[in-house]
Amino acid sequence: WEAISLANLHPRVEILKPGPGVGGHCISVDPWFLVEAAPEITPFIRTAREVNDSQPKFVVDLVERALGSLAGKKIAALGLAYKPNVDDLRESPAVEVVRLLQSAGASVKAYEPFALSATLPNINAVSTLEEALENADAILLLVAHSQFKAFDAQEIVKMMSGHIAIDTVNGWDAEAWEEAGFELARLGVSEFKV
Repeated sequence: WEAISLANLHPRVEILKPGPGVGGHCISVDPWFLVEAAPEITPFIRTAREVNDSQPKFVVDLVERALGSLAGKKIAALGLAYKPNVDDLRESPAVEVVRLLQSAGASVKAYEPFALSATLPNINAVSTLEEALENADAILLLVAHSQFKAFDAQEIVKMMSGHIAIDTVNGWDAEAWEEAGFELARLGVSEFKV
């Protein structure tokens, strides 16, 4: 994370932000047009897209390591947009993470404050944070919305039944969340001891 922070100091870069994948209507789709048009000169682009497209499964594997079997587990998924502080859900890897968790038997309540009226087939999108956290075994940060990054872990822990937190975007201060009683895993930083 330190090397990424340094690289992102460049004024035209700041795109190196690991997470559940790259989404949106352009970056996640347009490279495939190049790959199809010129496969012999685009193996790097193909590989980059394949890696990014596999990130939602990687996140689900991390959640499963944290919770054991996902069957029947209650998960509060925070953020469905393809990037922070927008309401655009197109090609969002967060949506794919939620779908994969549900396919594995988890009960997921997704909270996207920038798109409260959005309806997605087979996704239980709730309109309040409290509703998402009620009886949750785990909280899963999928999008680095400003309001999510500003959470007080001491308050969040009171709203849940479990104390597992998974931060896929390096949005939470690990020390604060652990002091609040959470077992915290951050994508690319920590492993759960199961």
